[in-house]
Order: sequence, then structure tokens, then C-alpha cells
Amino acid sequence: MSSFGALSTLQYVPGDSFLHRLDPRSKYGFVASYSISLVTSNSFTASLIYTLVALFLFLLSKLRLYLLWENIRGFLVFMIILSYFQIALNGVETAALMMLKMISFILMVTLLLSTTPPEKQMEGLRNLLSPLRRLGVKTESCAVMFTIAVIYLPLLLEDLMRIMQAQRVRGVQYGRWNLAGRGRDMILLLTPLLLTTFRRAERLSDAMESRCFRPGSERTAFYQLKLGKCDIIVLILALVLPFIHLSSE
Repeated sequence: MSSFGALSTLQYVPGDSFLHRLDPRSKYGFVASYSISLVTSNSFTASLIYTLVALFLFLLSKLRLYLLWENIRGFLVFMIILSYFQIALNGVETAALMMLKMISFILMVTLLLSTTPPEKQMEGLRNLLSPLRRLGVKTESCAVMFTIAVIYLPLLLEDLMRIMQAQRVRGVQYGRWNLAGRGRDMILLLTPLLLTTFRRAERLSDAMESRCFRPGSERTAFYQLKLGKCDIIVLILALVLPFIHLSSE
């Protein structure tokens, strides 16, 4: 796993923890229920409890602790700017509440993506979206696009860092203050990055066509998803969590 900031945390981290063994559909259900309860919470105490739950699940997943710092560091500047405006407009308590919610949400999304292989993510999402086929929604295409985005965003960032390192070796200096210099730096970065992205997309399309992939067609799955006892318990918790949240508000 690469250490290139926030996008690198979207990658799957192999493991054998309790969260790694769960069915992706139960994870989707719990994360959705958790996120809805978190967003609608207006209590600082409840948000703190949600944050502690996310930290407990992070420890339960047996992921390395540096990943926790990578999650927060990638969004640190953004959270500080939002907190400044929240303090100026609504006070310190509202800013602290927003920070807790953002940290909790980032941790839960990272747990979902880091403990679920991309192929199981796509299969679970495809199964959950399958009822929408009756409404004419192309669920296969949605699942494929989501999986490709999760896989290729970290690779895109790695390509960007590799291009920047290669250009620095050749004497290119970034961080100019004038507008013309910054525009030239952006062109120097975007041109090889776009070429690399188009080449990667062409190779991906060739690989998908060689495997007879057709958008919207019925597909079989190598991984047969089955809900176990632990998955049923997680889904029950996902159903109960909003009622607990409503009763505590």
C-alpha cells in the first residue's frame, strides 16, 4: 500500500480480521445506517459515541495505526478551514461537532474500502442494486464504474507523484507565486498525466473486451456471496441503530 495521502487509504488491505470476513452487503448496510444516524445527530455526546465506535471498529479490523493518521492528514487542511468558518458563524461547539462527524465518516468509509476486496465490493453493490433493474437502471454499469474509481484513484495519484519526482530530477521547480508560472507548472503536470491515464484506460478497455464484458448483460460471479450469522447480526444492528438514535435525541 502506498503512502500518498488520503487517496491511498481507498486501497484494500489484506487481512483476516472479523471485518475482513464479513459479507460486503452487511458492511454496506451498516455503513449506510451509521452514516444516516451520524449526519442527523445534533448531540455532541452522541457524535462522540459514534466516533468511539468507529475507532473501536478500526482497532477490531487490525489495520495499522499509521493508516488512521493518513486518513485524517489527507483532509486536515479542509477540516481546519471548515472549522474556522464554523467557529466564526456558530461557535466552538458546532465546529467540534462537525469535526467529530467528519472524522467518524472518514474512518467508516476507510474501514469499508480497506477491509473489502474490490471484486467483492462490486459484487455486493451489484446485488444490492439489482432491484433497480426493473426501473431501467443499469446497475451493472454503476457497479463497474464505482469499482474502477476506487481502484484507479490511488493509481492516478501514484502516477502524479512519479511524474513530479521525474520532473524535479530534470530541474523543474514547483511552487511559483506568479500566475503564469503556476499555469506552466500545471500544464507540465497535466500533459503526461493525461497521456498516462488514457493509456491505462485503453489497456483496461482492451482487457475487458477480451474477457467478453458487455455493459448491461447478465454476468456470473466468481465470488458467491453468502450471509452468515455474523452478517445477520450486523444487519440487525444496522436496522436497530436509527431507532436507538431517534430515541436518544
